Amino acid sequence: MDNSLFVEPNLTIITPTREGFSSHWLDALIKVEGNIEFILVHPPNMKKIEIHDYRFQQINAPFRGEIIQRMTGLLNARAKYTLSINCDEYLHPEILEIVEQYFQRFPNSWVLRLATQSYAYGKKNELSISWTFSPPSIPELPIWDGQLETKNDSWNNCYLREMPIAPLKNKLNLTTFWKERKDHHGRHTENFDKKVWKTDLVKQSLLKINQNMILLKVFKYLPFWCMDRLLGLGVQANFFTKNNEIIGHILPSPEQLRSEDNPPEYRSKVRYYVLAELILLKTFPQYPYMWNLVISNTRKYGFLYLKEILNNIFKRKNNSGINS
Repeated sequence: MDNSLFVEPNLTIITPTREGFSSHWLDALIKVEGNIEFILVHPPNMKKIEIHDYRFQQINAPFRGEIIQRMTGLLNARAKYTLSINCDEYLHPEILEIVEQYFQRFPNSWVLRLATQSYAYGKKNELSISWTFSPPSIPELPIWDGQLETKNDSWNNCYLREMPIAPLKNKLNLTTFWKERKDHHGRHTENFDKKVWKTDLVKQSLLKINQNMILLKVFKYLPFWCMDRLLGLGVQANFFTKNNEIIGHILPSPEQLRSEDNPPEYRSKVRYYVLAELILLKTFPQYPYMWNLVISNTRKYGFLYLKEILNNIFKRKNNSGINS
């Protein structure tokens, strides 16, 4: 038996998959180097694929959906650091070296945000261009704290940018009932994906969020989509101490992650984010930032959601009338 199966990985990479994902993507993922644990979380009943690489673990989630599939993978992560990507996102083969260098320099950081580059669907040739550039030498990168503004973006290619925690204690802003909120602007992050997090922080936060999905001690409310912001803000709220605390850094370009647009059959539809963010509000009601978020997205998506429900009701009535 290969003893390497029992070696603790240095990085866990989690991907919720869908049927028919590209073999081109999988081939690129296999080329990522080092002691990495890959967890592919498939929908229920999807057949596991044949992979001759001991680093890969395949799990079928109990239900279909981005939230339950990603949760399943995260709870099974064994490495000290975790990165969550989708099955159309490509990583620099030396991503593990980047992660190790970063956390050796900043052992108290919670998160490392990768530089990304987007590509249109079908641009396989561009996506498959070899990563000819070496990753940045993290120990040698100067730090930009956001205090010195420049007239160009040259700092974007030269500096690690400090990333503060989300300003969760910002004041409640009632104008979000009719205006766009602005407290999400800045270098902090709301989202979880495409970033390397300390696994222990993620698991503790995930368990707390999971407990608050239970309704009336009997039913469990599990949104289909929108794990990204739910968990990104959930980790920060769970361990929040003060505004402006630096919890990580943003890597400079060139990119360490490449993302391909969805194929036509998986084009993004309107996702009613507030349905997941209500869990954030239930879990962390003490933070005005969560109220601003939920109020804003209720105004933004509530009407669309109600409109869709009414359209479905009318469609059913019309179909029943035709059938009768």
